[in-house]
Amino acid sequence: MKATILYRPLAAALIGAACLPALAADLAEGTVISAANIDQVKNGTFEGHTIGSMLTEKMEWRIRNNGWKLTLAHSKKVALDPRWLAASKANEGKTRINDATCKVDGWKAGEPFPEIDMKDPEAAKKIVWNLHLGSLLGDVSSVPNFTQVLVDGKSGIHAELVAEFTRFTMKGRLTSNASAIGDDDESARQLLFFKAPSEVKGIGTYTMMYDSNKVPDVWAYVPAVRRTRRLSGGAWMDPIGSSDQLQDEIDGFNARPCWYPGYKLLGKRWVLAAANSRLDNWNTKASGQAEKYPTLERSAPYWNLNDAFEPREVYMVEVATPSQHPYSKKVLYVETAYPRVHYVEAYNRKGEFWKFLELHSYVNTRAGDIRTVSANVIDFQRNHATVSLIDVSTWRTNFDAKPSDVSLTKLESAGR
Repeated sequence: MKATILYRPLAAALIGAACLPALAADLAEGTVISAANIDQVKNGTFEGHTIGSMLTEKMEWRIRNNGWKLTLAHSKKVALDPRWLAASKANEGKTRINDATCKVDGWKAGEPFPEIDMKDPEAAKKIVWNLHLGSLLGDVSSVPNFTQVLVDGKSGIHAELVAEFTRFTMKGRLTSNASAIGDDDESARQLLFFKAPSEVKGIGTYTMMYDSNKVPDVWAYVPAVRRTRRLSGGAWMDPIGSSDQLQDEIDGFNARPCWYPGYKLLGKRWVLAAANSRLDNWNTKASGQAEKYPTLERSAPYWNLNDAFEPREVYMVEVATPSQHPYSKKVLYVETAYPRVHYVEAYNRKGEFWKFLELHSYVNTRAGDIRTVSANVIDFQRNHATVSLIDVSTWRTNFDAKPSDVSLTKLESAGR
């Protein structure tokens, strides 16, 4: 009797243990997460994080409903430019946001706010200023060849545009003795024009950006009439050509922080992101689409990019937009180790989910910059996407250049 009483709890415990689900195993590098296996791998771990915890709501929705596949890769420590690190460290305790002038007082170069206190009421705003002033894009960056592939979710690719993009930074420079050159008010110059197909060849814009609350001066060149015209002050939130991407979405965030009415820090978390991307995304010598775009999926919805995704810690920042902006709000997923956007969620004026932006990055340690090698802007409301793919072999950063190399005259010359 005593033995029966003694062993009954032990037997019950053993039976209960047998009924528990098996402990989730660590997943191997190279595991592909897809709709077919997400329920099986969601509780599995990778580098100490469960897969489910590294997928945002919209990421999981895309995997389950939109054919997205993520190949796991081990995270890599990113080697940051020593000049940028030194400039950022020098800003500790010396910079502050000046809302009245739309500037960061005390900033000269690097990340203006190298230490983010999550309890700081200005934390979200500081993260966005870090993006605007401290991103590792290089003092001058030239992308002679990138393609905008326009994709219909049902029928596939319907247009392939080739363009050139150049940005020259006037402030926050790291490669010369002076951190600023030129007019004290000017912060950067940007040149974008299309080279193919023939019906858009020469169309482009030249933009002058300022270190103030002044909106950019933007000029557009139209080859058909050989005329340059100045665009309205709201051009910074207009679409780029016929694409799904807005001007303020280049590299995830391309606007003066004070143009938005508010920011909210939603927290910090881990996500799977393409922080060390594949570089073979556009074979310019190939003719067939399969060979030309080896990272693009060839089944509906045709816009998903195959790449290696690794665990990265991010800040989640909600951005409120001005009333004339197409979006009501955006949510940015910003790398915590350095200023870099991995994902953006955009919502329409009714507050409904509208677009998803993903950026695939490459760390160019030789020149000290971090590049976008591919970007995907997906408009789920019209089942359409713009996939930007970079010809990495022709990309140049921090080369010998002067401000006049990025000018209205250069835009007009390119269009003729």
